[in-house]
Amino acid sequence: MNFWNTKKGRRLKSNAAKDRKEIYSKKYPTLIERLNELSKMGKLYGFIKNMHQVLITGSRPFTDQMHASTISALANPEFDEAKMVKQKASAKGLIEKVNIVHDLVIEVDNEKDPYYIANYSAIPFVTSVKEQVEKRYWLSKKQMETLNKVYKKYLKRKEKLDESNKR
Repeated sequence: MNFWNTKKGRRLKSNAAKDRKEIYSKKYPTLIERLNELSKMGKLYGFIKNMHQVLITGSRPFTDQMHASTISALANPEFDEAKMVKQKASAKGLIEKVNIVHDLVIEVDNEKDPYYIANYSAIPFVTSVKEQVEKRYWLSKKQMETLNKVYKKYLKRKEKLDESNKR
């Protein structure tokens, strides 16, 4: 049997994992239940998914700091439907602004060479921001500032294109 190519994953050599799993099921039942619900919906990823695995398997100690971080991460609106509805309603203006910038950048850079678009154009950035806004309904302060810079830059480029097309 090839030891390195097994698909069974890492096995624990002691009963510590079983003991931790039992302790966690008694100490954090509501948290485990909430994480199980989110897992069924397919909303777990990254840190929260890792913490869910730790609680379910007992593979390592679950510290108080991990617990606090998991609780604060679950407070994000993307994990709470009621908060998400409020955030979606308040993000309509933001979505409109991002769409305006996206349309402007596409209009200016759409007919350019694929190499230019991949390396110099703002199309990939603006498309990424647009996808994030449509999925999570928020942007960071830096993303908003950069989006404003892109808008100003491409507005000037569009004006220059319009002037050159008139001649």
